[in-house]
Amino acid sequence: MFGDLPAYGFFIRHIKGLQMRDVEVSYLTPDLRPAFVLNNVTGAEFIHVKAQREADLPSFVLKNVSDFSIQQSWPVQDQRLERVDTRKL
Repeated sequence: MFGDLPAYGFFIRHIKGLQMRDVEVSYLTPDLRPAFVLNNVTGAEFIHVKAQREADLPSFVLKNVSDFSIQQSWPVQDQRLERVDTRKL
């Protein structure tokens, strides 16, 4: 229905105030897409999130994101970002 999506887990866009807690995403066969893609998001908090990924590929791709935080989430280190145009984590 939507064609190929940019994330194998969650493609999140045009959202204000998102919290994800205790979420784990994985795949059955290798997938070169990131687990999470956020586009035009304000106020996103990820707590205790786990994402399978291929070596040297990002778990998160952020585009036009503000007030982003991630805690206790493997394999991404804890951090808080006030504003990013484009960033891979």
